[in-house]
Amino acid sequence: MTVVTYNINAQKFFTQYQSLTFEQVHSHWLPHLDNVTGLALDVGAGSGRDALALAKLGWDVVAVEPARELRRLGEAATAHRSIHWMDDFLPDLSEIRKLSYRFDLVLVSAVWMHLPPTHRERAFWILTELLAPSGMLVITLRHGPGDGERQFYEVTKAELDSFALRRAVMSVPLADSPRADQLNRSDVWWETAVYLAADKPSS
Repeated sequence: MTVVTYNINAQKFFTQYQSLTFEQVHSHWLPHLDNVTGLALDVGAGSGRDALALAKLGWDVVAVEPARELRRLGEAATAHRSIHWMDDFLPDLSEIRKLSYRFDLVLVSAVWMHLPPTHRERAFWILTELLAPSGMLVITLRHGPGDGERQFYEVTKAELDSFALRRAVMSVPLADSPRADQLNRSDVWWETAVYLAADKPSS
């Protein structure tokens, strides 16, 4: 199980994630935030790198990480900021949904490829349900072979776009997606999908 791998190798993954900056990984979609702030949900927050960067930009952040040991490292690294860490996971995000929050930004970075195909539409439905009016959903997609440790599945932006057509969200085009891997793995590349919720709740 992938969560077990993240627990056993928590320090390795923490160091790997911290070797890149938030801006290195996410600079291509950040202009779409348009310098606004609000309530953000970081799903699969890992080392807390992205949650911390968003907090520094003025966002109130809820960070979700199901791997206990990785979450412990992330909490320690972000303890100087008011980031609310939670143990939860896709597709259901049942603990998050109990909060009854609506988020202005939902970030799902380097997570989607771990979801079995049968769970993806439900996960997308729940993620869009968590969006506030005009909220933004950002999902990064990893392409390429697995690493022998974790479970990876093939993912496509076309599949996400098909889910979006059945939800009240609009795809936002990005100029430089797909992108090369920031860790210089020649056989790995990334795409980012960005979706905007309607400016009013659907009736």
